Amino acid sequence: MKINYSDLVLNKNIQYTHNPFGGIDDEELLDIIDPKHSFEELIKILNQDHPIIIQFLGKKGRGKTTHLRALHQLISNSEIHFLDRNSYKKITNPDNRNLLIDSVHHIPLRKRLQLWKSSNTSYVVTTHIPRNIEFLFCKRKYKTIHFKGLSLIKLESILKKRIAQYSSIEQNKVIIDTTALKMLLKHYGDNIRGLLNFLYDCFKVEFYGY
Repeated sequence: MKINYSDLVLNKNIQYTHNPFGGIDDEELLDIIDPKHSFEELIKILNQDHPIIIQFLGKKGRGKTTHLRALHQLISNSEIHFLDRNSYKKITNPDNRNLLIDSVHHIPLRKRLQLWKSSNTSYVVTTHIPRNIEFLFCKRKYKTIHFKGLSLIKLESILKKRIAQYSSIEQNKVIIDTTALKMLLKHYGDNIRGLLNFLYDCFKVEFYGY
Protein backbone atom coordinates (compact mmCIF):
# COMPACT_ATOMS: atom_id res chain seq x y z
CA MET A 1 0.00 0.00 0.00
CA LYS A 2 1.51 3.32 -1.09
CA ILE A 3 0.62 6.04 1.40
CA ASN A 4 3.01 8.65 2.69
CA TYR A 5 2.43 10.43 5.98
CA SER A 6 1.93 13.70 4.11
CA ASP A 7 -0.80 12.02 2.05
CA LEU A 8 -2.73 11.28 5.24
CA VAL A 9 -2.14 14.39 7.39
CA LEU A 10 -2.62 17.47 5.25
CA ASN A 11 -1.44 20.04 7.81
CA LYS A 12 2.02 21.36 7.03
CA ASN A 13 4.83 22.47 9.36
CA ILE A 14 3.56 20.63 12.44
CA GLN A 15 6.19 20.44 15.18
CA TYR A 16 6.28 16.96 16.75
CA THR A 17 7.76 15.91 20.09
CA HIS A 18 7.51 12.17 19.37
CA ASN A 19 6.35 9.79 16.69
CA PRO A 20 2.58 9.90 17.37
CA PHE A 21 1.96 6.28 16.39
CA GLY A 22 4.23 4.51 18.86
CA GLY A 23 3.53 3.06 22.29
CA ILE A 24 1.70 5.11 24.91
CA ASP A 25 2.92 5.57 28.48
CA ASP A 26 0.42 4.81 31.24
CA GLU A 27 0.26 8.45 32.36
CA GLU A 28 -0.75 9.54 28.82
CA LEU A 29 -3.11 6.69 28.09
CA LEU A 30 -6.36 8.23 29.31
CA ASP A 31 -5.71 11.42 27.30
CA ILE A 32 -5.28 9.51 24.04
CA ILE A 33 -7.49 6.43 24.16
CA ASP A 34 -10.83 6.50 22.34
CA PRO A 35 -12.80 3.86 24.30
CA LYS A 36 -14.85 1.21 22.50
CA HIS A 37 -17.00 0.90 25.63
CA SER A 38 -17.74 3.35 28.43
CA PHE A 39 -15.19 2.99 31.24
CA GLU A 40 -17.74 4.55 33.58
CA GLU A 41 -20.18 1.76 32.75
CA LEU A 42 -17.53 -0.94 33.23
CA ILE A 43 -16.53 0.45 36.63
CA LYS A 44 -20.19 0.57 37.64
CA ILE A 45 -20.51 -3.12 36.73
CA LEU A 46 -17.37 -4.02 38.71
CA ASN A 47 -18.62 -2.09 41.73
CA GLN A 48 -21.81 -4.12 42.02
CA ASP A 49 -22.30 -6.23 45.13
CA HIS A 50 -21.88 -9.51 43.27
CA PRO A 51 -18.49 -10.24 41.62
CA ILE A 52 -18.40 -10.61 37.85
CA ILE A 53 -16.02 -11.58 35.07
CA ILE A 54 -15.69 -9.19 32.11
CA GLN A 55 -13.99 -10.62 29.06
CA PHE A 56 -12.50 -8.33 26.39
CA LEU A 57 -12.94 -10.55 23.34
CA GLY A 58 -11.26 -10.01 19.98
CA LYS A 59 -8.42 -10.85 17.63
CA LYS A 60 -4.85 -9.72 18.18
CA GLY A 61 -4.26 -6.02 17.59
CA ARG A 62 -7.81 -4.82 18.25
CA GLY A 63 -7.05 -2.74 21.36
CA LYS A 64 -7.90 -5.12 24.19
CA THR A 65 -4.66 -4.64 26.13
CA THR A 66 -4.75 -0.86 25.72
CA HIS A 67 -8.27 -0.75 27.17
CA LEU A 68 -7.24 -3.05 30.02
CA ARG A 69 -4.33 -0.74 30.91
CA ALA A 70 -6.60 2.30 30.82
CA LEU A 71 -9.19 0.62 33.03
CA HIS A 72 -6.48 -0.24 35.53
CA GLN A 73 -5.61 3.46 35.74
CA LEU A 74 -9.19 4.21 36.79
CA ILE A 75 -9.62 1.51 39.46
CA SER A 76 -7.55 2.22 42.54
CA ASN A 77 -8.05 -1.19 44.18
CA SER A 78 -7.12 -3.26 41.11
CA GLU A 79 -4.19 -5.51 40.27
CA ILE A 80 -3.04 -6.11 36.69
CA HIS A 81 -1.00 -8.94 35.16
CA PHE A 82 0.47 -9.13 31.64
CA LEU A 83 1.03 -12.82 31.04
CA ASP A 84 3.38 -14.97 29.06
CA ARG A 85 3.86 -18.74 29.23
CA ASN A 86 5.35 -18.74 32.72
CA SER A 87 4.26 -15.53 34.42
CA TYR A 88 0.83 -16.92 35.28
CA LYS A 89 2.53 -18.60 38.25
CA LYS A 90 2.71 -15.18 39.92
CA ILE A 91 -1.07 -15.20 40.29
CA THR A 92 -1.87 -16.97 43.52
CA ASN A 93 -5.11 -16.98 45.45
CA PRO A 94 -6.32 -13.45 44.71
CA ASP A 95 -7.26 -11.14 47.53
CA ASN A 96 -7.94 -8.09 45.37
CA ARG A 97 -11.53 -7.17 44.66
CA ASN A 98 -10.64 -6.48 41.00
CA LEU A 99 -8.02 -8.50 39.13
CA LEU A 100 -7.13 -7.61 35.51
CA ILE A 101 -5.42 -10.25 33.37
CA ASP A 102 -4.00 -9.79 29.87
CA SER A 103 -3.63 -12.86 27.62
CA VAL A 104 -5.57 -15.15 29.93
CA HIS A 105 -4.96 -18.13 27.60
CA HIS A 106 -1.48 -18.47 29.17
CA ILE A 107 -3.12 -19.74 32.36
CA PRO A 108 -3.75 -23.51 32.23
CA LEU A 109 -7.41 -24.49 32.29
CA ARG A 110 -7.29 -26.06 35.75
CA LYS A 111 -5.71 -22.92 37.19
CA ARG A 112 -8.25 -20.69 35.41
CA LEU A 113 -11.13 -22.63 36.90
CA GLN A 114 -9.61 -22.19 40.35
CA LEU A 115 -9.46 -18.46 39.79
CA TRP A 116 -13.02 -18.19 38.51
CA LYS A 117 -14.22 -19.98 41.64
CA SER A 118 -12.71 -17.24 43.81
CA SER A 119 -16.08 -15.90 44.80
CA ASN A 120 -15.01 -12.49 46.12
CA THR A 121 -12.94 -11.42 43.12
CA SER A 122 -14.11 -9.72 39.95
CA TYR A 123 -11.97 -10.23 36.84
CA VAL A 124 -11.39 -8.35 33.62
CA VAL A 125 -9.53 -10.52 31.12
CA THR A 126 -8.41 -10.26 27.51
CA THR A 127 -8.97 -13.30 25.31
CA HIS A 128 -8.98 -14.29 21.65
CA ILE A 129 -11.73 -16.86 22.14
CA PRO A 130 -14.83 -16.72 24.38
CA ARG A 131 -14.51 -18.30 27.83
CA ASN A 132 -18.28 -18.56 28.40
CA ILE A 133 -18.28 -22.31 29.09
CA GLU A 134 -15.63 -21.90 31.81
CA PHE A 135 -17.61 -19.14 33.48
CA LEU A 136 -20.86 -21.06 33.33
CA PHE A 137 -19.17 -24.19 34.69
CA CYS A 138 -17.93 -22.16 37.66
CA LYS A 139 -21.37 -20.55 38.03
CA ARG A 140 -19.97 -17.10 37.51
CA LYS A 141 -21.80 -14.09 36.18
CA TYR A 142 -19.99 -12.63 33.17
CA LYS A 143 -20.16 -9.94 30.49
CA THR A 144 -18.49 -9.89 27.07
CA ILE A 145 -17.11 -6.75 25.45
CA HIS A 146 -16.45 -7.37 21.76
CA PHE A 147 -13.44 -5.74 20.14
CA LYS A 148 -14.49 -5.99 16.54
CA GLY A 149 -15.05 -3.42 13.83
CA LEU A 150 -13.65 0.05 13.24
CA SER A 151 -15.53 2.89 11.61
CA LEU A 152 -14.01 5.67 9.53
CA ILE A 153 -15.08 8.25 12.12
CA LYS A 154 -13.58 6.26 15.01
CA LEU A 155 -10.28 5.78 13.16
CA GLU A 156 -10.10 9.49 12.35
CA SER A 157 -10.66 10.33 16.02
CA ILE A 158 -7.94 7.90 17.16
CA LEU A 159 -5.36 9.38 14.77
CA LYS A 160 -6.24 13.00 15.55
CA LYS A 161 -5.88 12.42 19.29
CA ARG A 162 -2.46 10.88 18.83
CA ILE A 163 -1.24 13.62 16.52
CA ALA A 164 -2.47 16.38 18.85
CA GLN A 165 -0.90 14.70 21.91
CA TYR A 166 2.59 14.66 20.42
CA SER A 167 2.61 17.86 18.38
CA SER A 168 1.99 21.60 18.40
CA ILE A 169 -1.48 21.39 16.84
CA GLU A 170 -4.90 21.13 18.49
CA GLN A 171 -6.99 18.04 17.80
CA ASN A 172 -9.84 19.90 16.11
CA LYS A 173 -7.39 21.50 13.67
CA VAL A 174 -5.81 18.27 12.42
CA ILE A 175 -6.84 17.68 8.79
CA ILE A 176 -6.98 14.01 7.74
CA ASP A 177 -7.37 13.07 4.08
CA THR A 178 -10.51 10.94 3.77
CA THR A 179 -9.28 9.02 0.72
CA ALA A 180 -6.07 7.95 2.47
CA LEU A 181 -8.06 7.07 5.59
CA LYS A 182 -10.38 4.83 3.56
CA MET A 183 -7.38 3.08 2.00
CA LEU A 184 -5.95 2.34 5.45
CA LEU A 185 -9.28 1.04 6.70
CA LYS A 186 -9.74 -1.16 3.64
CA HIS A 187 -6.26 -2.66 3.99
CA TYR A 188 -6.11 -3.16 7.77
CA GLY A 189 -9.77 -3.41 8.74
CA ASP A 190 -10.07 -3.26 12.52
CA ASN A 191 -6.44 -4.30 13.13
CA ILE A 192 -5.58 -1.01 14.77
CA ARG A 193 -2.17 -2.23 15.99
CA GLY A 194 -1.10 -3.20 12.47
CA LEU A 195 -2.38 0.10 11.11
CA LEU A 196 -0.52 2.14 13.75
CA ASN A 197 2.68 0.15 13.16
CA PHE A 198 2.45 1.01 9.46
CA LEU A 199 1.96 4.72 10.21
CA TYR A 200 4.82 4.60 12.73
CA ASP A 201 7.15 3.43 9.95
CA CYS A 202 5.76 6.00 7.48
CA PHE A 203 6.42 8.76 10.01
CA LYS A 204 9.99 7.56 10.61
CA VAL A 205 10.80 7.58 6.90
CA GLU A 206 9.34 11.02 6.27
CA PHE A 207 10.65 12.83 9.36
CA TYR A 208 13.81 10.91 10.26
CA GLY A 209 14.81 9.51 6.87
CA TYR A 210 14.92 5.79 7.78
